[in-house]
Amino acid sequence: MKVSIFSEIGFIIKNLKHSQTSKMLIYASIVGVLAGLGAIVFFVLLDLTSVMVMNHLAGFPLTHPTNEEPLIPLVHKPFNRVIFLIVITVGGFLSGLLMQLLAEETKGGGTGEVVKAYHNNKPIRKRVPFVKLLVSVISLGVGGAGGREGPAAQIGAGFGYQIGRLFHLTDKEKRILMLAGLAGGVGAIFRSPMGAAIYASEVLYKDIDFEYEALLPAAISSIIAYSIFSAKFGWVHMFSTPPLMFHNPIELISYTILAFICAISAILFINIFNTTADTFEKLKTPLYIKTALGGFIVGLFAFLLPNSAGMGYGIMQNAFLNKTSFTILLLLGFVRMITTSVTLGSGNSVGLFAPTLVIGTAIGGGIGGLLKTIAPSMVVNPASFAIVGMAGFFAATNKTPLSIIIVVAEITGNYELIVPSMWVVAISFLLTTRYSIERHQVKNRAHSPIHKYEYVRDVLEGIKVKDLMKKDFISVNNSTNLAKIYEILSDAKQTDIPVLDENDKLQGIVTLHVLKSILGESEIADFLVAEDVANKDVVTTTEMENLNTLLHKIGFKEINTVPVLDQNGKVVGIITRRDIIKAYNDATEQLHNQST
Repeated sequence: MKVSIFSEIGFIIKNLKHSQTSKMLIYASIVGVLAGLGAIVFFVLLDLTSVMVMNHLAGFPLTHPTNEEPLIPLVHKPFNRVIFLIVITVGGFLSGLLMQLLAEETKGGGTGEVVKAYHNNKPIRKRVPFVKLLVSVISLGVGGAGGREGPAAQIGAGFGYQIGRLFHLTDKEKRILMLAGLAGGVGAIFRSPMGAAIYASEVLYKDIDFEYEALLPAAISSIIAYSIFSAKFGWVHMFSTPPLMFHNPIELISYTILAFICAISAILFINIFNTTADTFEKLKTPLYIKTALGGFIVGLFAFLLPNSAGMGYGIMQNAFLNKTSFTILLLLGFVRMITTSVTLGSGNSVGLFAPTLVIGTAIGGGIGGLLKTIAPSMVVNPASFAIVGMAGFFAATNKTPLSIIIVVAEITGNYELIVPSMWVVAISFLLTTRYSIERHQVKNRAHSPIHKYEYVRDVLEGIKVKDLMKKDFISVNNSTNLAKIYEILSDAKQTDIPVLDENDKLQGIVTLHVLKSILGESEIADFLVAEDVANKDVVTTTEMENLNTLLHKIGFKEINTVPVLDQNGKVVGIITRRDIIKAYNDATEQLHNQST
């Protein structure tokens, strides 16, 4: 059959019009535009604030990735530690005050709040993206030890949820757009469209599990947001790296050592982070006092080690170019664990995504340099360990092993180290399965509150009516009088009695509810037979029908007994509401036991 190009286009348009998937991709595109624009505004305000406050005012030695030039020139003057201490403390106070007054859910990293909102089906308020943008600019712009990806993720997720509300979408669709917005924010600000899309659907769970329905919308949103952001700031990777390759199997020995160290370091960091967060949580003070105290403590660390404050992207860039000694890198890795924990644990609105990369890079580069000194033949270039260590440490702490391999390749432009990255990520992830720095992650889809019914449904769909139906049951014919029916019910365990003809075909059902209503009308009851009181509108089922389908048939109707028919329409058994409820309760209890 000959098909014209116009009829084919018409067919595609028609299918797009009626396809729910196509509509979601359109909504995801809108979210991507908003996430991209939001990332641009956030990036500009943050860069201007950090340069003017940290560098121009306090003389902080700001460093940027080689492919990210500051929007206004840096000044070179002595670092005034006292001014910086005042600035970071006041900034912490101001951001905490704004969060407490406007939207307290904007405190902390951002991604964790999105994960929490997703699993608990909680709305994201309209003000959240704008408040998050403002307080994150302050928290990061004054030198908080955090990153910009977490705030960008929450900003994008907030836009995604509001688009869902605007178009009156279902809760499920709002949650998908929430993840699409998260992907758009991270994909734009970190220039990692593919990695961000996978990250958005992977970060919800500790195990290797995905929110697969969100993957395509997240990819669309991330691509659009990344394109808008890159059109403004250039189509380049964040970091520059020398040519690095993996071509010697012996190196896997040294990478295995790195994997174990990444795992141990991740467990240490998670414990420091949780202990710090719990300590600040116990303080009976307003949020703005906690955030100010957090800023003050980080400022004290910066007195001795300036690179312990700020976003730390310069640490990564120098490690990739082998400009920092391995001893300093290891020191920075450990100290940044503390300052990051203090910044986030106190409630300052900074991201956790980038600090984890910074720490992983410092540890990886430090271990690479150390191994190079001890056994030069095992390490070709320590910079490769900085990149691979970044991936391994992040996978161990955040439980996103697949997305981080892509993210690391995209932000560095180095795809030659994917094999050792996969090796280190796999080992470090498996060694730390009990640990995660994201408190609101759940084990897998079966443990998520929003998916529990789906798994109950799956269990119920696996149970057939024939597994629970009663083949021995009492029935009557049309002419059976009520006196006889009362006598039968007084001796039987059934509450309802099917009315059958001579061929066992269903004529109706006599229910206890109807019998009770006429029990006091003795003069009428003497003249009535089954045919007179039977309900003719009967819900029926078959032996092969599953319980989930039957539950939907019954709905909220007052039905206690459902006749089971064979393929010829004969009644071969009954199934009661009690049987179905017991099966449902058993299924939910089984899922509960699996999740505890």
